[in-house]
Amino acid sequence: MITTITIASISAALITLILAIILIFSSKIFKVETDERVAELTEILPGANCGGCGFPGCAQFAKALVDEKAPLDGCSVGGADTASKVANYLGKVAPPQKERTRAYIFCHGHEGIAKTNKVYNGAETCVSAVMSGGNRDCTYGCVGFYDCMKVCEFGAIVKSETGIPIIVEDKCVSCNACVKACPQKLIEIHPVSQKYHVYCKSKDKGPIAKKSCDRACIGCSICVKATKEGGMKIDNYLAIVNYEDYCLTDESIAKCPTKAITDERVNSVINVWF
Repeated sequence: MITTITIASISAALITLILAIILIFSSKIFKVETDERVAELTEILPGANCGGCGFPGCAQFAKALVDEKAPLDGCSVGGADTASKVANYLGKVAPPQKERTRAYIFCHGHEGIAKTNKVYNGAETCVSAVMSGGNRDCTYGCVGFYDCMKVCEFGAIVKSETGIPIIVEDKCVSCNACVKACPQKLIEIHPVSQKYHVYCKSKDKGPIAKKSCDRACIGCSICVKATKEGGMKIDNYLAIVNYEDYCLTDESIAKCPTKAITDERVNSVINVWF
């Protein structure tokens, strides 16, 4: 009996020893090397984890920086200050400061401008409303359920009395969260120096677009003809700005019959005070 217990104990001890040895070797073989610079760079970054840099979060962006797979100024939230700190930490020269950008909502569909003859009783989200055909006569415009505002972590989008979200310019960090959230693709990021924009995304023919919204683009080409060649074009009855070769002027917008293209501050305020 004692012999049996002794043998069992020795066997258990040997098995434990063998498993321990296997675990030790496994930990060495499958050990994942960590670079302390990643953790330190993550601390330098703002910690917003907004994804505006193109990576899931700040830690992944930090790793990409260490691996030289991301630009030093890739964090739009931190801006030039963060880019300078990152460059200094990595022993590199800070890149030139980028021109400031912000989000623009390209829709004039406020109450009293866009016609609303539809009744929508579904879930109060933009995605649901768009999938159901929208709540306005123009099927390309803003449906006003503020999906963009819900994903903005910086308080840069607020509600308006007329149903269209408002961008708070001083708070916008160009993180792209609102761009991704808009099912109508109405929101774009552009430099603040580019002051002329077409605030419409309707692809309906002129008469139909005008019937749906008083300030719709009707595809008349007047702005295209008044702009340097290549600066604008008409595509699917809609005036499109060439932002890669931006050359719009006062002449570009002067004769627009619906004022769809304008230099007015549309759907934005500089700041808000509560």
